[in-house]
Amino acid sequence: MTAPPTSGGGAGPVAASTLVPFRIRLGWGIGSLGLGILFNSYALMLLFYLTDVVGMKVQVAGMLLTIAKLYNVVCDVPIGMLSDRTRPFRGWGRRRPWMLAGSFLCAAAFIAMFNVPQGAGNATAYVLGSLLFYATAYSMFNVPYMAMPGEMSDSYHERTAIMSFRVVFIQVGYLIGVGLAPRLTRMLGGGMAGYGRVGWILGIAAGLALLASFFGTASARATTRHATRYTAREQLMSVIGNRPFLLLSLFKLLTLFSAATVTATLLYFVKNILRYDPGIMLWYSIGHAGAALLSVPLFWVPLSNRIGKHRALMVATLGFMLTSLSWLLAGPGEGELVFTLRAFVLGTFAAGKLLLGMTLLPDIMEYDSLRTGMRREGVFSGAYSLVEKSAFALSPLVLALILGMFGYTESANNVYVEQSGDALFGIYLNIAIVPAICNALAAIVLLRYDLTEARLQELRAAASR
Repeated sequence: MTAPPTSGGGAGPVAASTLVPFRIRLGWGIGSLGLGILFNSYALMLLFYLTDVVGMKVQVAGMLLTIAKLYNVVCDVPIGMLSDRTRPFRGWGRRRPWMLAGSFLCAAAFIAMFNVPQGAGNATAYVLGSLLFYATAYSMFNVPYMAMPGEMSDSYHERTAIMSFRVVFIQVGYLIGVGLAPRLTRMLGGGMAGYGRVGWILGIAAGLALLASFFGTASARATTRHATRYTAREQLMSVIGNRPFLLLSLFKLLTLFSAATVTATLLYFVKNILRYDPGIMLWYSIGHAGAALLSVPLFWVPLSNRIGKHRALMVATLGFMLTSLSWLLAGPGEGELVFTLRAFVLGTFAAGKLLLGMTLLPDIMEYDSLRTGMRREGVFSGAYSLVEKSAFALSPLVLALILGMFGYTESANNVYVEQSGDALFGIYLNIAIVPAICNALAAIVLLRYDLTEARLQELRAAASR
């Protein structure tokens, strides 16, 4: 179906033609539940699983994760371009065939990652192979999926409403991946067996959520395949020359790197500094996800409508920066209430960054279309995903290098090992100081971003003449 003419999308009531039905918002949003389960359990558990359960050297495990993410950097943009050029099949549009295939492959790859064969002759090769398989499958679903909001509505504020469903489902995925997964691992026997069983459970659950999104978006508005006038290289160079996209990309690189660093360090922090069982992560995830679920509809959406996306995003960024530093006050025996309260505050600011940062991407897609006359949502989604993967490629490598530099001692089957004072400092550095610096730099970048609602309206008016 061809997209209708761009509507005003002003601060007033949204035109009926730009509204996306609740069932389609829900159907699209539930895909983020599957992605949230995969993303958060991967970010929290995989490095820890490889170093403290499988017994890999921390530098080797960090390098393997980085190689896989760098591979993702290579494949995201081509997948976006291919989804742009896909001919609609049986009314599925350009994106949904990719989502269907990605649903099944993501489930299979996740199961493989958390079931490293015991006593394998070459565990390193197996881990790298499963990581590359997972990276390909995740991109096949995520890149076309993230291109859809730019096609579903032309309204500046309706896009925020669509993205709010993604944020809600991501938080449910966070609760499962960060809170329930470690506890479920312990309940199912811990060690290699526990992680392997959880890999099966979460992989299947995530795959079903991704599949539900494929069916739930069957009647979503989609744009037609555009007969491109430019080569892949020319399209990529045009994207790189898009100033708002470059600024958003740098902002997201910094903030996602900080978020990935906090998440990847949490189990090390809980085990070695707080001296708690990993099961306490349930309380952390309840505080973090609960804050997001409450703050998105009650605080961030109204604040964005009142003061604008950019100012609200600045509030979220600076708030996360200051709260990150509070980890420096944590120590052995910190009460569960304080631990959960910190998670609640971090979750509030993280939700604001997630929601408001994502809502800028469909605006940039429209900005590009108004400037060039082309529909290249897949290219921008792929490039945006490239930034995301770059952040999560750098995070485990930096974390592993810092832990290795400060003398962190690995173990097998999660046996407790007393760490040196230097190693404990390395953990504090990763969870508090690095994220604070990243968010301070991100706030400076955000000051340069100027693709406002008023500017989009001017471009629409000029294009309609």
